[in-house]
Amino acid sequence: MDQGSQRRHPGRELLGLALPGAITLLLDNLYRANDLYWVKEIGRQAQSAVSVASMVSILTFALYGGLAIANMALSARAHGAGRPERARTLLHFSLTLSLVAAGVVALVGFTSMDMVVGFLVPSADGIDPAGVAAERMHLREYLSPLFAGGFFLCLATVVEQAFLAAKDSRTPLYLQMTAVLLNFGLNPLLIFGLGPIPALGTAGAGLATVASRALIGTVGLWLLRRRLMSSVTDHGFSARQTLWRMARLGFPVLLAIAVYAIAFQIILHRSFAPFGEVGRAAFGAGFVIEGIAFCMIWGLGMASGSLTANALGAGDRPGAEAVVKRATIYVLILTLPLTLLFLWAPHILASALTDDPEVQREVVVYLQILAWSQWAVGLQAVYEESMIAAGYAAPISITNMFWNLIRIPLAHWLALTQGYGLPGIWWAVNLSTYGKALTGMLLLRLGRWQGTGL
Repeated sequence: MDQGSQRRHPGRELLGLALPGAITLLLDNLYRANDLYWVKEIGRQAQSAVSVASMVSILTFALYGGLAIANMALSARAHGAGRPERARTLLHFSLTLSLVAAGVVALVGFTSMDMVVGFLVPSADGIDPAGVAAERMHLREYLSPLFAGGFFLCLATVVEQAFLAAKDSRTPLYLQMTAVLLNFGLNPLLIFGLGPIPALGTAGAGLATVASRALIGTVGLWLLRRRLMSSVTDHGFSARQTLWRMARLGFPVLLAIAVYAIAFQIILHRSFAPFGEVGRAAFGAGFVIEGIAFCMIWGLGMASGSLTANALGAGDRPGAEAVVKRATIYVLILTLPLTLLFLWAPHILASALTDDPEVQREVVVYLQILAWSQWAVGLQAVYEESMIAAGYAAPISITNMFWNLIRIPLAHWLALTQGYGLPGIWWAVNLSTYGKALTGMLLLRLGRWQGTGL
């Protein structure tokens, strides 16, 4: 596409890239929803354990995601400049870094397991100690396969973003559809056992996730390598220079995701403790439901990031600005029905993931409160993904870290000091999300992101 056509029709390509990408993210989020659905048969402690494990998964994803997004931003510029050989070299370089990242996660994860489990599932007055012990056991079982299979989780993330860099969101969609079907079959089989296959409980849910992601990573890598085959050698590639450029892009993203996860872990430890497993299970179920809606929003954000980086790689700054403006309009339109869904049908959504009446009641409140921040989540997605892909990663990541850290004292003050309980925690999330959206808008309007060089 030439620069003129991209400026005239930024919306058409944006929607064509966003829809498959959003569905891919939606399918990706179904892993956790599927885990929660099946482990609820084991008991409330198992469901609560899988719920809090999501924050550990996001923390490990910080390393994987930082690497994948850095590769995507550099590869998208390479594709925009007509240099597929550079994209191929970047992919191979990222695979080496994936092995390092997986090794770090496994080492840190297994050596700190007891500390992490005790921190996320604390004891508290009035909480059954036997229930706490059972929940901790389930959390260990679920996390172990995720730590051990880190390479496949990282590989799948890198491969997915590499396709997006080439403005292809359909191939990862097809791969994800196949993997989710596999995950749906493996979960009950590995959790409850069948014939010679032993019942692995919550460990089976974690193992099913790793196996499904391994399929995406290996098949997707094979397809990418075939697509990027070229007789041209990338003579200008420098491993040291590329590592520095990837660190400039990926480290702020890594740090922002890590702070997001750590902030929630601290909130789970300090502010959720008095509410026990009911509060943690409600958070997990509500987080998964909101995550499904989040996928549609973030699909637009990721598409905006890919097209913005491609436009800047081709030297088309007006085209990049047009993409972001159109994505902002689309995402605000999209968040309206999501807001109404959370307000009008929370009982239906809550009953899909939990049979426990207490947990259902808290999930309904969660969704009704979080409904009022969906517009802000949408703006954050477009601004964040577009500016990071443009190479303006540090400023937007620093502001996100600030607002994520604000959640810790704000949640404690509203929930416990002011006595609002769990709704106080949900409103702390809302208020900090408004802050992210508004500061993102300010950074975008300053205009410096367009002139960032990679």
